[in-house]
Amino acid sequence: MRMNALAYATINQLTLISLRLDPCTVPAGHRYIMQPAPAERFVYVTRGSAVFSLEKGELSVNERDMIYLPRDTAYISNWREDAAFMVVDMLLRDSEGQDIRFDDAPSVLFNDVHRVYDGMLHNLAEKAAAQGPFDWLERMSLALKFLCEIARDTNSSELHEKYRRILHGVTYLESNYALDFPIEDLARMCALSVGSFRRLFFECKGMSPVDYRNSLRIRQAATLLKTGRYTVSEAAEAVGIQDIKYFGKLFRRYTGVSPSALKKKGLENGSAIR
Repeated sequence: MRMNALAYATINQLTLISLRLDPCTVPAGHRYIMQPAPAERFVYVTRGSAVFSLEKGELSVNERDMIYLPRDTAYISNWREDAAFMVVDMLLRDSEGQDIRFDDAPSVLFNDVHRVYDGMLHNLAEKAAAQGPFDWLERMSLALKFLCEIARDTNSSELHEKYRRILHGVTYLESNYALDFPIEDLARMCALSVGSFRRLFFECKGMSPVDYRNSLRIRQAATLLKTGRYTVSEAAEAVGIQDIKYFGKLFRRYTGVSPSALKKKGLENGSAIR
């Protein structure tokens, strides 16, 4: 079954059989031979570029590309430069026990221009092997969120017309997320009523315009804090949030940790974000 067939499925029509995440760093010139594996594989490149040699052709991949490799795909990756990437192996089945595939052939699904998947995969990697109370439940929640975002992005053609209608508003929001302005302004840019804009936005993005703006703000704030060069209040102000208590609440909601904890971890890791 293809993933797009589950666009309007119920929860009992999908089962997550297995999930594995491997953060990797490799030097320039690294060559890796991958034998066929019984899982759908996604490779998210955070830094570097490579050529994936496949049975039928090649894939040229670059920074922020999300690569899809169907199960049982053999390949050789040749990394042109020092690189960092996350490998996600996921096996899904439908209610009849059939494997769910995203596509029939290896491909570069999309380029994550706005780094939507950075924080998501970081959080998922932290919970991948955690054994604390309810960590399994949070791991499942994060995995399904990742799955949802991938499914939306890989089936974007079905949403293209709806997305086109709100594109001006989305683009403005993504470029000005640190500013405070009413959603009515975005709806007006798209010549839509507020209700229609909100509905189309949710159908295309899976969240409300306010939630999307907050997610962009917190993602940028997390990036700033990991450098070790910003205080919590400075990071909050940089992304347009003046209320530090509200900032902390939002930060925990979207990252699962407090701003100060993330800043401390960034300092312990050498104040580096790649």
